[in-house]
Amino acid sequence: MVKNISGLYTSLLIGSLVLSAGAVGSDLWAEEKHAEQAVSESLKQALDQLIGKRVKLKLTSGQDLEGTVASVTGQTVQLTQLTGAEFFDAMVRLDHVSAVIVRARTK
Repeated sequence: MVKNISGLYTSLLIGSLVLSAGAVGSDLWAEEKHAEQAVSESLKQALDQLIGKRVKLKLTSGQDLEGTVASVTGQTVQLTQLTGAEFFDAMVRLDHVSAVIVRARTK
């Protein structure tokens, strides 16, 4: 009888540890997702203020795109008059942008 009770307690303990680990993992995932959305939203707001201005976008792939911000909608930014490809436009997903580089002053 004692063996069965201790086995039951062990099973309950392991089960509760698994459930609590899952809850902690889902909380961390939710916090990470919320942080990504906050960064994406602040990036969108910053790009909204730069409509009509030239910027360089540093992408998560390491590539740079330089052009004029034409619009920011949903999860994308549209660049026109791309440097080196003036007759082309680009639509870039905001979650692929790691930095926005803006010329802040002149000499």
